[in-house]
Amino acid sequence: MLTLDTSELRSGDVVHTHGMLVLLRGEPKKYDGLNSGERRTVYCWDGLVTNLDEVKAAKFVPIGWLYPDVWGKGEKGGWGKDWDAEPRWVIQGNNLARWHVERATS
Repeated sequence: MLTLDTSELRSGDVVHTHGMLVLLRGEPKKYDGLNSGERRTVYCWDGLVTNLDEVKAAKFVPIGWLYPDVWGKGEKGGWGKDWDAEPRWVIQGNNLARWHVERATS
């Protein structure tokens, strides 16, 4: 297992966070950020939770946090959870944020 900052993450990494295993896919969104008066790039990865059964059983996070709110899925056609979507978690931070990561060797 590696410990990396957010700028070192890449597609295919599995991040361990809050009891979840989050697979990063694609590329991160990048934003300009300010931390203690210093400009830092903020990286925002959309990740897939790969150990959903374990997350549910251990109640690591409220399960509704892993699914998007979608118009038309709720009661009477209003806002509601899209329980058919893939369970997602965002990995976000700058080069100061550290993550425990599994990375496939190539």
